Amino acid sequence: MEIGRYIVLSTAHLRCATAELLTEWSQLPPSAQPLAPAPTQCGWFLSTRDSQGLQNGQLPDELAPILAFGRACGCAYILFDCDGPEEDALPTFPW
Repeated sequence: MEIGRYIVLSTAHLRCATAELLTEWSQLPPSAQPLAPAPTQCGWFLSTRDSQGLQNGQLPDELAPILAFGRACGCAYILFDCDGPEEDALPTFPW
């Protein structure tokens, strides 16, 4: 049995445009997704895997430090949830 770890963060850590982008990416075929967000009822699951393979400018500015934060916490995934907690170490954005 494999057991994974994830961290829950507020969607307030994402800009509105990034949230829209995650929704768009989640609707693409897997081979066309720069990252593979899995939509949930209140946000997205997103792997913290290294995103170095993405083309320049393809990853929204606020995502790289969030993914690094998740990896530093020993988590394989981040659950962005509209009711999730805000983390003081990460910026937040008004919606």
